[in-house]
Amino acid sequence: MYFSHAFYCCIIIRILPSTRHSSSTCEVLKRVHIMLNILNLPRGSYEILGFFVCFRALQYALKNYAPTPSGLKSSPPRKTWLYQNISVSFVHSFISAILSVYCFFDEPVMLTKMLTAWSNTAFYLVTFCTGMSYMGYFIHDFFDMLMYDASNSMSLLIHHVLVCMAFSIAVFSKMYIAFAVCSLLMEVNSVFLHLRQLLNFHGVSKTCMLYRVVRIVVLMTFVCFRFLTSAWMTNFVIQHRNDLPFLHFLFSATGMAIISGLNIQIFMAFWRAEFRRNQNKQRDN
Repeated sequence: MYFSHAFYCCIIIRILPSTRHSSSTCEVLKRVHIMLNILNLPRGSYEILGFFVCFRALQYALKNYAPTPSGLKSSPPRKTWLYQNISVSFVHSFISAILSVYCFFDEPVMLTKMLTAWSNTAFYLVTFCTGMSYMGYFIHDFFDMLMYDASNSMSLLIHHVLVCMAFSIAVFSKMYIAFAVCSLLMEVNSVFLHLRQLLNFHGVSKTCMLYRVVRIVVLMTFVCFRFLTSAWMTNFVIQHRNDLPFLHFLFSATGMAIISGLNIQIFMAFWRAEFRRNQNKQRDN
């Protein structure tokens, strides 16, 4: 909590006019600290808000300053929004994938004791970096899709609601941190899924070696980091059903069933777009 307070105090000091005397700065810090103590929000609340703002700022920067692919300049606004949304998603997936893998290398016991096991490094990585980034990102992405593409994003909206609820339980109860990190391993596959979409936006040919390699890596990571990870987590929930409060078990089992169904849906869409289409072209020839 003190780290969060200091972080927000530093931000406020940076945006305030410069002062001549250090006593003025100390006075501002004291007032901000008192204000944050009055709010008395649970640990993690400030990080969620901070990362939410960061992802909104990132999309604002992409929208106003980043170069847009030439193919999108005459496209409908929704397609431009989709490109910006996927770019933000790529950044999130890249960070989450690296940190989640690192957590299990740092503390391997987290793979078997996902209810209680954690280390100091893993706790801070999950809570301040991975967990808060994930929740902040999903809150950002939820409202983004709700405003711009609700009719075409219902499955992802459901996914985001489930993830935010699950991470809320983990963060504010200080339990299931390892289970939350395990779910983040799926982001390894998301990195390459988003990269494939970005290559399509930039007009990279599907016969290009880079695109072919990315497509194969998507297929491999889908099996290793989505299907096997969700199967591992589902098996863990079933085996430890007696160790969980009934409502937590019910939520976990239902959530894993929905996530597994969404993974199959995403895989089938990828397969149809990349392999079924190629098979149809070969038949026509």
